[in-house]
Amino acid sequence: MRNTRLKYISLATCLVISEADAQQMLLDSVAYQSNPRQALIDLSIVPTPPPENRKTPEFKAFFLDNPPRLVIDVKNLKSSAPLNQPAVDHPYFQRLRSAPRNKNDFRLVYDLKNQTGTHGYTVDTNSNAHGSYLITLTDTRDLAQGHKPLTLAPSNYADSSGELQKYDLTAPQQSANESYPNNFKENRIGASSDESFFNDLISDWEISGYAEVESLGFFQTPQDNQQHSHYISGAINPELYRSWDNGSQSFTFSPFYRYSQHDSRRTHFDIRELTWLKAAYDWELRVGFRQVFWGVTEGFHLIDIINQADFVENIDGEQKLGQPMINLALIQDWGTIDLFLLTGFRERTFAGHEGRLRTHPVTSVGNAQFEREGVEKHLAYAARYSHSFGDWDVGLAHFYGTARQPTMLPRFNQLGEIERIIPLYENINQTSIDVQTIKGSWLWKLEALMRSGQGDRFYAATGGVEYTFFDLFESGVDLGLIAEYMYDSRGYNNFQALTQQALFQDDFLAAIRLGFNDIQNTQLLAGVIFDRTQNSKIYNIEASRRIGNDWTADLQLRLFRGIPVTDPLIMFSADDHVRFQLRYHF
Repeated sequence: MRNTRLKYISLATCLVISEADAQQMLLDSVAYQSNPRQALIDLSIVPTPPPENRKTPEFKAFFLDNPPRLVIDVKNLKSSAPLNQPAVDHPYFQRLRSAPRNKNDFRLVYDLKNQTGTHGYTVDTNSNAHGSYLITLTDTRDLAQGHKPLTLAPSNYADSSGELQKYDLTAPQQSANESYPNNFKENRIGASSDESFFNDLISDWEISGYAEVESLGFFQTPQDNQQHSHYISGAINPELYRSWDNGSQSFTFSPFYRYSQHDSRRTHFDIRELTWLKAAYDWELRVGFRQVFWGVTEGFHLIDIINQADFVENIDGEQKLGQPMINLALIQDWGTIDLFLLTGFRERTFAGHEGRLRTHPVTSVGNAQFEREGVEKHLAYAARYSHSFGDWDVGLAHFYGTARQPTMLPRFNQLGEIERIIPLYENINQTSIDVQTIKGSWLWKLEALMRSGQGDRFYAATGGVEYTFFDLFESGVDLGLIAEYMYDSRGYNNFQALTQQALFQDDFLAAIRLGFNDIQNTQLLAGVIFDRTQNSKIYNIEASRRIGNDWTADLQLRLFRGIPVTDPLIMFSADDHVRFQLRYHF
């Protein structure tokens, strides 16, 4: 289950402090400023009521993932004209969607270019003396994370004395507002015209990332006496970033390395990202190693297929290996088409003889088999169309090439015992759809696919709903209730389903999500996946909390109960575990 999207996110609410009955303000225009680590949204609001009856709009900002979005709900507001879209090369936003929520309120939804789990964000609100409300989105990797979200809400627009906070941003992209302080115009990305090309090339590099220590402990005696009950490991994941050409080109390098105490296979190096980006008005080109996520559901990311899973990191498949690719995005008013040429195949990682969690017997990764050989083994092709229709987000995709999920072939000895497991990577076609919509406090989502090439053609789907109680009992806590259903046509007691690790064929997910909205950004996700047919259960609890300005602590507890021998999860039936990570962000 996925909870990384909650990490390092601070939700800010601007509280109303004026009296009188609510009367709607008019949202006249939207302007943007940005650099690669911070973005500012300027909402120009026209105060239509007389001063004695004005009421400050109330702001509620929160994040949604899969796909990542920033949602801003504003009470007592309506729009008077079409709103400006962010620039195509904006480092944060893909597009803006907006609509009235009811007779009095208004919603803005910004599609983000990065996963909220990959990049932590804070949202602050403020106002200036010219009737503008400023919403600042900040990447927490470059800022001290211990500050409290702003709650300023001046009682009078035209006469407000609230001082505009200074941020190191670029010059305005779409704004004629002259009220910005001079530092917005002076701090441009790149060097001035009289500096040399060489100085421009080597300047403005940004370094961020994290280093962590992990403790992984198991409650039961291992199935193999080569395994251990406790593992200590450490990892580092820096990121080197540079943008130039007025932000239209950028370079990102993000290597990853983990050292594990016992498992030699979990000690590994990977290039998570090594990407050059060129952005124009209606297209974007990315070349290099990248991580691309498809999907919208919480419990199981069914259609996510571009990157290979890094199973030695975590069996939930959340961690991915970097995928070499050429990605061309064509951006039009009627939608975005992403074309992918995947130029190198990455084999799935599996734990070694001393590692846990793993197959029994251990998977022979060095003896992996492929349906295609040579260049055909390494090449894959994919295309995806995505668009937003009002409150609906829709994605249609097709993938052709070597499957990321292998078929696990058992090899028997003369006594009929399984002596090793060989991964077989076949050539597949997969067509998928993902749909998501927000209706008030409800979030509805669906993923479905059809795949051929791995034995008989099969169909699978997962979908459900999430309902959020915001500011529960005025406590500041947000409570989310999640319910999803997972289906796979391969069914049970089927050799194809067993060897292809069809984990969720008739399963329900029930979970709760708590966001405490405190300075420490405390988050909790607890849920259970239970098999309706075989009555097996997987319990999962994830919690995270910030410590000081630069540290975070994460805890995960996972328990397996009642797993039958016909379920691929039987290999983990004695692997109940708790994982603790202490992470330093720089």
